[in-house]
Amino acid sequence: MSTIEYAQRLLNAGELEEAELEGILQGRVTEQALRSRGKKVDVDTHPARTAMLIAAKAVKGLGETRYYADFVELFVASLERFLHLSCILSPVPVSQEELAERHHVWGVAQHITGDVSMVDGILAKEPVFLALASKYAGFDLTEMDEDAIDALEEFINVVNGLYIVELANHKMEPDLEYPRAAENVIPHGSQQLALRVYTEVGSFLLVLSTDAFL
Repeated sequence: MSTIEYAQRLLNAGELEEAELEGILQGRVTEQALRSRGKKVDVDTHPARTAMLIAAKAVKGLGETRYYADFVELFVASLERFLHLSCILSPVPVSQEELAERHHVWGVAQHITGDVSMVDGILAKEPVFLALASKYAGFDLTEMDEDAIDALEEFINVVNGLYIVELANHKMEPDLEYPRAAENVIPHGSQQLALRVYTEVGSFLLVLSTDAFL
């Protein structure tokens, strides 16, 4: 088990503060150090999925979340695969009030249509958006220009491309619309779930809904 996975399990169990995550993600805290606290947590081979499910339970009126949970697992794996970033998800959903207070936020999102209607997107302040885009592009992007936006749109498109293959394997027929990007996004999607994702380059929001929010 990795330090990140164990930290996610501790966070899900309420045995870790989100303020501690920066040190863990930057490698300043080891799994041994976390275990030495003596906190016992349940065995969980899908702790990121569990974090999303815990968050979803706290959102009033949120319906079926299986598709969201499947996507979140793929998204976490894709961050590691394509951006070489580990992440930890907060099991506490981001409220609409908090979303409305965020300023100078950039977003990219994409709509999956067909047998499943789902929109997923990343919202991040400029420094984190650029850091994520740079990780995907493989070189430093220092300005919010077309190259930076294209990089994260392409990343979202790749993740969703993998996801619709999974859906197709379950005898579903999904389609993908083109990714979209915008500044100062305040999402208001149906069945919306906003998750805070912590990485070593900063935190951002992963937003899921059943219709367009961008």
